[in-house]
Amino acid sequence: MKSRTLIFVLVVFAVLVAACNSEEAALSTTSSLVTGTTETPGQDTTTTTPEDDVTTTTVLRGQTVASYEISVRISTDNGEIFYVVIPTGAYTDVDLENFVGDLLEANPDLWGAEVFANEAAVQAFVIPEDQRTEEQQDLLDDYHFVSLIGGDTMKFQGPFAEFGEFVIGS
Repeated sequence: MKSRTLIFVLVVFAVLVAACNSEEAALSTTSSLVTGTTETPGQDTTTTTPEDDVTTTTVLRGQTVASYEISVRISTDNGEIFYVVIPTGAYTDVDLENFVGDLLEANPDLWGAEVFANEAAVQAFVIPEDQRTEEQQDLLDDYHFVSLIGGDTMKFQGPFAEFGEFVIGS
């Protein structure tokens, strides 16, 4: 009886030691396409099988603003206001937020900025809103990305308007 108890204790101890191994366990997930047979009364049997092994990967990537041009520079009592043109790209709201943050860091006296991805949109922006043509408004809707207001508030525009506005650093 004592030998059974001793063996049991040793087995339990071995399991505990194995379970408490400090090495990280490799975790993996496997999924497979399940195909089957569909049969309805009065019809022939239909079998669906995949022809190729298809793997789909979705990666959300933006694009860092690598270059820019200050199209208009206005000096005010509060600081500088820039109208900036960036190259057309696959930007995300985070990319634009990072760009404006970098622009502020490089220009500590920056009070405001308007960021566009098209020079023609800058030209449309300087026209009073009630005098803009439909084409000019379309340019702004498509290429006016973000505004920096009062040196600390970002307001998304045009195609990014759904992200609203926020105070930088909050």
